[in-house]
Amino acid sequence: MAKTSELWEKIFTAKNYDLTTDLHFITADEIKQISLAEPRIMAKMDSSSDLPDVFKRNGYFLLPVKNGEYAIVRGKGFHQLEAKGTLINHESRINFNLTTAGRGSSEMQYLDYSFNSGALENILGISPLYQSIRGREYSKQFRFMVNKTELNVGSVQLEVDSGLEGEDTIVLIEAKVKTPEDFIIRQLFYPYNHFKIVSPDKKIVPVFFTYEPNAKLYNFWIYEFTDQTNYNSIRLKEVRSLTISSKHGLELSDIKPKGNVVYKDLIPQANDLNKVTELVFKVAEKINHYKDVAEYFGFDERQSSYYREAAEALGLIISKKGIYQITEIGKQLVSLTAEKRNFFMVELLSDFTLIKEGLDILKGKGNLTQTDIEQFIRNKSRLTGSTIPRRAASLVSWFKWMSEVTGSFVFEESIFKLK
Repeated sequence: MAKTSELWEKIFTAKNYDLTTDLHFITADEIKQISLAEPRIMAKMDSSSDLPDVFKRNGYFLLPVKNGEYAIVRGKGFHQLEAKGTLINHESRINFNLTTAGRGSSEMQYLDYSFNSGALENILGISPLYQSIRGREYSKQFRFMVNKTELNVGSVQLEVDSGLEGEDTIVLIEAKVKTPEDFIIRQLFYPYNHFKIVSPDKKIVPVFFTYEPNAKLYNFWIYEFTDQTNYNSIRLKEVRSLTISSKHGLELSDIKPKGNVVYKDLIPQANDLNKVTELVFKVAEKINHYKDVAEYFGFDERQSSYYREAAEALGLIISKKGIYQITEIGKQLVSLTAEKRNFFMVELLSDFTLIKEGLDILKGKGNLTQTDIEQFIRNKSRLTGSTIPRRAASLVSWFKWMSEVTGSFVFEESIFKLK
């Protein structure tokens, strides 16, 4: 981001923009010529945190207006996400395992599952809905206002993450993994205007969707635009947050160690097992230099080493001179469906000495406390003092993840209990 910000400073200087005016235009070719950077990357400003400093100082944001042309316009470009809704649970309508679902870790996997499970129709109160829009297309021509500035947009490339159609409604969804503080209104406003022209007789419902891997939480912000010619007329209608329960589970007695763990005596420092799995996916996608991995996750150097260490101990990756490589076990993991991948991870984890110890205690007396975990860390290691409860907290997060995935035990009032 720092480099992009510096390059935009260079562009503003080269173009000699009058910063007292509300509107400037620039082409992709000019961005490329002045910055020597890829225009697509330079123009990616999906949230206010992405704005280069020169935009922030002068109250500007960037909007495409034609294929290869952008407007630098002064005004409110982003919408802050409202607080999440009251959490509910939706029981999936799927009576069998979707063997082709969950092949990756992108937002589309979770959005598709929310649709296939019936959750999306449930929260929208519209049924049936049919998947009818996805991917890129070029917009129709439309005019709108940003404050007192009028813009004319046409043939701009749109990308709808998912578009669903009912008898009298079209639902347009922008999807993200993890929940940002805000988003650029364009992501909903442009598709909204385009499909108002394509299908004028149907109601258009814009939805912003996020999935939070840690909590396995599906969030839906349902909006309306009260004036299709006013960029800032976005209004919230409803927020819905839910978990989706599966009819498939795993008994504690069914968990069999796979025997592939490289370092069984690891005492973990990585708290988030979803990030450990995501790290393996990123390495498979050739994001494999330790600096690139740290930048992707927003880790500092110490945090990054915790997650690399966990993935290595599980036998999923190897590292050499700061370069990560996926192992055969790692390749097997990323090839599985989401459900099978989670059970695969459970069986890998159960081969760790401390995880096995905790599961044995749970089977033996029906519950497991953090005090139990701290005690067997103390017995199995040379750790002392405040380090023990810190490491125990990481193990607690691993057991929580296992309880959510298997459904064979629960976490209540700081105690793991058999169901």
